[in-house]
Amino acid sequence: MDFLLGVSLVLIAIGFTVQFVPGIFISSSAGEEKLGYAAYRTSCILTEDPGWWSNSTSSGTGWEEHTGSVQRIGLAADDDVNSRLTETPNMLSKEKLIQFKQLSETEVVRKLGLFDSVKGRQMNYGYNISFLMNGQPLVLDNYTMMRGKPLRPDQNMAKITRVVLLETGNFSVFDGRSLTTDSVNSSHANINFAGPATENLIIQITNFNSDYNAKFVNASINGSTLSSSDYTVLRRHLYGNFSSYSSSSTLLDNDSLYIDFNKDLFPSNKSYQVRLNFHNVTFTQQGPLYSSYGDNIQKIYESAQLVVEVW
Repeated sequence: MDFLLGVSLVLIAIGFTVQFVPGIFISSSAGEEKLGYAAYRTSCILTEDPGWWSNSTSSGTGWEEHTGSVQRIGLAADDDVNSRLTETPNMLSKEKLIQFKQLSETEVVRKLGLFDSVKGRQMNYGYNISFLMNGQPLVLDNYTMMRGKPLRPDQNMAKITRVVLLETGNFSVFDGRSLTTDSVNSSHANINFAGPATENLIIQITNFNSDYNAKFVNASINGSTLSSSDYTVLRRHLYGNFSSYSSSSTLLDNDSLYIDFNKDLFPSNKSYQVRLNFHNVTFTQQGPLYSSYGDNIQKIYESAQLVVEVW
């Protein structure tokens, strides 16, 4: 009798195990699949969607300028604010990134779907969204490009990593032979900028009208000569890379000069005139007394990693 009772208990235990243990594993697998899907979906939305805003009268992809009417959060750059799509997935807008950092936690969770519903109750996922350069979170306009919480070392999670191009700033490109000057055959060029500056002022000049032993000498703002510590100068030959420029180096016709001015030099809401002084470089185009920085702006994109972790 005891033997039969023991066998019965063993069979019941085996039956319980057969019935319920697979359910445990299926539940865990389903949970992991949900986390993986949430991480993948979030990475796709952020990198492939420019986002969308709308109200009763208008709509567009420029949600970063209408944060009270956001319908979708997306960070992809948008050339046409009336199109719901981007032609440049994985190229991310600086303005959208900064506004993404400032959105409320509730809005980010809801708009990106970083939650699950359990018996009608919203259960938020833990998450971390980071934009990394050289393994460290990128800083744009004093904002660290990371949202969410740090991941605990023992935490199970789903992780997606994508390589993206991040807009990190702007620079203005000028053809040296087209820069206008305020005097005949001048050796300096004037470039005006409307302050205040929110980022460094970067000027790139190509195609110089240079003579023997041509050089870049120095720069001034509104008549005051700057210290060499106020700006950085790089030079690139026709097919080379940019490298540090020394005042003893000769500029050639097909060189490019890249001058990066500290943004603190332009703190006020007024016009600043940057004068670039050269030796044996001639600017011959007569016209306005200065060129405008804003007329030739191009965006700077740098390679980075988007890392999305969900748990």
